[in-house]
Amino acid sequence: MTHAFPLESDPLALRRPSVAEGLALEEALLESICQGEGDVGLVAWSPQDRALVMPRRHERLEGFPEARVALAARGWPIRFRSTGGTPVPQCPAVINVALALRCRVTSSAAHLEWGYHRLGDPWCDWLRALGVAEANLGAAPGAYCDGRFNVRIGERKLVGTAQRWRRVRGSKDMAMLAHGAMQAGETPEALVGVVNAFQAAIHDPERFSPASHIALGQVVPEARVEAALPELLARLTEDA
Repeated sequence: MTHAFPLESDPLALRRPSVAEGLALEEALLESICQGEGDVGLVAWSPQDRALVMPRRHERLEGFPEARVALAARGWPIRFRSTGGTPVPQCPAVINVALALRCRVTSSAAHLEWGYHRLGDPWCDWLRALGVAEANLGAAPGAYCDGRFNVRIGERKLVGTAQRWRRVRGSKDMAMLAHGAMQAGETPEALVGVVNAFQAAIHDPERFSPASHIALGQVVPEARVEAALPELLARLTEDA
């Protein structure tokens, strides 16, 4: 099995690009699998700047131009991503991991669930190795960008997950990119507050709850989290 990486560097190292560069890294990683350049790829990054990242469809919302100005004034420019969901803050407190695989699939329901477990189960195992006994997968009602396959501590969201699938060029195989965004530092109140500020600016009454989120730094020292990160990345690729 061959490996594909968007840049020539250690795949187990944490990169610190801008938010825009990090999103581009993930696109390049998925595209490399689509072009048949490898069967598995991995990139981990934590942005050196910050932005509120959302699907481009939000650009069509009434009040979006005003919201964009309001968020920029708070130091949170808006960036767009290619997956769905609700706005998600990206900043130095967030660690992103993107795993790309070349896959043979049958039904869409089967491969989507498999993809989330392929990312989430090793993540939970890694957390347990750090001493986090309550690591599990599930929904976190009240969290922003909630889904059935968050990585949770207890019932609080730690890692938001998403997937993208594309056809491998000249093949019936598919390329999957599974992405996880983990809040390692800061407080849930700080990041949830940014999302709620956007909600208020577009006059959407829905608000999200800090109590539905948790930062890993609240239960594991932040320095230990970064030191242990290569072990998480190794776990994600060991069965590839």
